[in-house]
Amino acid sequence: MRSLAPALILTTALVGSLAACTTPGVAQSCTPLVPAGEPASYVQATGAIGTPPEVTFPTPLRAESAVQAVIESGDGEGAVAGPGQVVDFQVSLFNGADGELITQTSYDPDAAPVRRTAGADTDILASVVQCAEVGSRIAATGTIADVFGEGQLDPGLGLADDDAIVMVIDVEAAYLGKATGIPQLGSEGVPAVVTTPEGVPGITIPNEEPPSDLIVHTLVLGQGAEVAEGDAVVLHYTGVLWNTERVFDSSWEREVPSTFTAASFEDDPTGVVPGLAEGLIGQTVGSQVIVVIPPELGYPAGQAPASVPEGSTMVFVVDILGLEG
Repeated sequence: MRSLAPALILTTALVGSLAACTTPGVAQSCTPLVPAGEPASYVQATGAIGTPPEVTFPTPLRAESAVQAVIESGDGEGAVAGPGQVVDFQVSLFNGADGELITQTSYDPDAAPVRRTAGADTDILASVVQCAEVGSRIAATGTIADVFGEGQLDPGLGLADDDAIVMVIDVEAAYLGKATGIPQLGSEGVPAVVTTPEGVPGITIPNEEPPSDLIVHTLVLGQGAEVAEGDAVVLHYTGVLWNTERVFDSSWEREVPSTFTAASFEDDPTGVVPGLAEGLIGQTVGSQVIVVIPPELGYPAGQAPASVPEGSTMVFVVDILGLEG
């Protein structure tokens, strides 16, 4: 089968963040958003999960509504992606009319899979992975518009919004969607934080001069694994400037968590600013932590992004969702 412009399509419409392989606890009850049924049950796929599948189905296949079917059950010890949890997966997309491969992710463990929040209104992929078992392979059917959005593909590709598409999804990992631990008491001089039901934080800075020392305060104490130096940590975060309360970066606004190494970028190029690294190491999965970073533990002179003026005190509120690997 031939691949049709995979780099362009995946870069612009599918790939969300970095790789992952760790699971949260089992979802005790979960209601799928995409029902099981035909024609997804006609799809067959061979090959090891986590590798590009060989896929067959009768053509032309029509998709009047989105449905799914489990091709192979998971090996994730029963871990299921409940509503609001973060899911990493590989996916191959096929033209329902002729069975041709449209595009697929890399299936490279060192490269970025697709990352979605289960049940989010991002696209049909986010709906399909709700209630998916980690380690499973799922077939789903829908339309081009369901996956890429209406009118988002170049007409030159020869695909119309209402054309049928077959998705074969290998579910690699699931993480928490937000901090889920035990709320902790506040502390004098620490910015106040309130969160929406979805977990998005709002931050209020005290009306006083920024502290000269690093402040790390646990807002919610998680009961998961401890973050060690060098761990790849899946995070939702918001960063604001102390002096202006302006948000300069937020994974919540992008609607997808990020993965960072719990190390200073002075020691590891995939790490974070030294103050944030210090704030992450020793925390536990499920925690929400606020870190106030003085300029000397932030970006070196001349290396800060344009959104962070020289000499700024940065405030991060971080939800620790999981560890990769």
